[in-house]
Amino acid sequence: MQLHSRNVCTIVSGVSGSGKTTFALRYLVAERDFVCRFLFDPDGEFEERLGLTAAETYDEFLCAAEDGFVVFDPHKLFPGEMQTAFATFCDWCFGWSVINPGRKVILLDEAWKHCDRLSIPHSLATAVQTGRKVGLEKIFTTQLPHKLNGSILNEWTEFACFTLDEEKALDCIADRGADRDEVRNLPLGSFVSLNRHTRGVLRGSLF
Repeated sequence: MQLHSRNVCTIVSGVSGSGKTTFALRYLVAERDFVCRFLFDPDGEFEERLGLTAAETYDEFLCAAEDGFVVFDPHKLFPGEMQTAFATFCDWCFGWSVINPGRKVILLDEAWKHCDRLSIPHSLATAVQTGRKVGLEKIFTTQLPHKLNGSILNEWTEFACFTLDEEKALDCIADRGADRDEVRNLPLGSFVSLNRHTRGVLRGSLF
């Protein structure tokens, strides 16, 4: 495996409708350097918002990867087995990244639903902890950042905070340097983003 210098793990948190998913999707579209973007889409939201046809099999996954955008609907191959589907998807993304050079990114929404705070699938742990070596960046979107496994929270490089109202969620972002009162009072569409390495803070608005 070729060693890459970028270790990027972005966590985007916020209540429903706050702008967190829009933030993540705009980044995926705007960042032209990615050779492929992988999105796990059990609810069909990404397929609808991006206007793409979801991949439902491994062959379709490979074809979509060649076009640079994989939106994976797991229900055909893994009906009623979302944890298995999630772990398998992470494994496919890492495996594809091993043999294809360049920057890749995996977007996972509410990843805590497919694991727990004590353990995560081995394939996800590999993507999080070893993804840098194969150019695989990570984006996690969630309404409840405190429910993410510690191995994910420990790897964050950027934390984009839209408004939150859950006390444990506010504790989580405060532990990483955000002002809980500022985040609680953010209007919908506005965010505060923390950079772990530069200690920089970026404020902005999507709508």
